[in-house]
Amino acid sequence: MSSEAEIEQRPQRVPPAVVALVAPDTGMELQARVGRARFAFVVAMVCALLAAFAQAYRVDTRDATLKNLEKAGQLENMSDRQVEDETTKSNRLYQVGRVVVGVGEAPVFLGLGALAVLGLTWFLRGKAKGRAVVPVAAAVLLPGAIANLLDAISAWQHAALPAKDAVLAPRNLSAIAAVFGHPLVAPWLKLGNALDFFSLWAALLMGYGIAAAGDVTVRRAVVATLIGWVCWRLLTNVAVGG
Repeated sequence: MSSEAEIEQRPQRVPPAVVALVAPDTGMELQARVGRARFAFVVAMVCALLAAFAQAYRVDTRDATLKNLEKAGQLENMSDRQVEDETTKSNRLYQVGRVVVGVGEAPVFLGLGALAVLGLTWFLRGKAKGRAVVPVAAAVLLPGAIANLLDAISAWQHAALPAKDAVLAPRNLSAIAAVFGHPLVAPWLKLGNALDFFSLWAALLMGYGIAAAGDVTVRRAVVATLIGWVCWRLLTNVAVGG
């Protein structure tokens, strides 16, 4: 059998983080042992920026601007030129904000992922291997990166997108039901929104990553992570109404 030192010196043709997407058991173990955070982080950053720029380029806030002006009682006293100026201003505010969110998405999620690895390892009474924490958290970013890439492709296929509730690549049960012509209604809509498949994919990777990086049994790590994921999704999408 090859020693850990030999494995580290052996060139990896496929990054372990990519292997983890289809084989989370072996991929996350290898990522925790010899993987690096750079590849997955760069991929996540690029995909987040692609989604941000695509949505910023296609946004059209005219309808939202008209509604806001009407609510404020200003629409009747404004000329068409003034309405256009307000729409342009609203478009640019959205574009700047969306790009800022895209720039910060990968670093913020990487930090939160590292904290989650440490927190769940402690909760499960494991012993975190310091060098494995960030690589594991980075690999967990990849499902979200794929979702962002699909959003970017979907955004480019639209002539215009609203600032809110834009219909892009389906990520959850509610979106998939709507694609097939059977949209969910309240209260099932919130529950369907909570079942985000890419987020579930990331949680599964996190579970295997904690098992590898925290010296915890795979079963305990995966079950605890999925339970935590369910609680978090229900809290943010059902109880709070996110």
